[in-house]
Amino acid sequence: MATVLSLLLLFGCVNAPQPQIGGLYSVDDGEGWFRIAKVLVIDKQGVHVRLFKNRWKDRPISVDVSTLSLGTIHDKDGFGMGHLPLTKSAFQAWRPVLIKITNVADSELDGYKEWLRSGGGYFGQEI
Repeated sequence: MATVLSLLLLFGCVNAPQPQIGGLYSVDDGEGWFRIAKVLVIDKQGVHVRLFKNRWKDRPISVDVSTLSLGTIHDKDGFGMGHLPLTKSAFQAWRPVLIKITNVADSELDGYKEWLRSGGGYFGQEI
């Protein structure tokens, strides 16, 4: 069933649910793990997320926000990203499942604001 749904999404036969600002989503990282992505901003071209370093072998259906961490590049068990701009299709390719809606703190938007100042692009965008 998941394969059929993936194909339908890929070819545009089914509309994927629209991401929601502040949404905490479990996402498939494509490396055999599930992670948590928080939607910070949605614009015309894409979805801006905060990707936490925490990983699960099975898709989590709930999460304690206080346990989520970005970590650092020095962590042996990996790290997250404070701001990751994705095309909408790249975000949908992660097979996001909404866990809950949270507030977006202004401090979480620092990377997004820097991205705006620099005129950055999106991951998943064709060159």
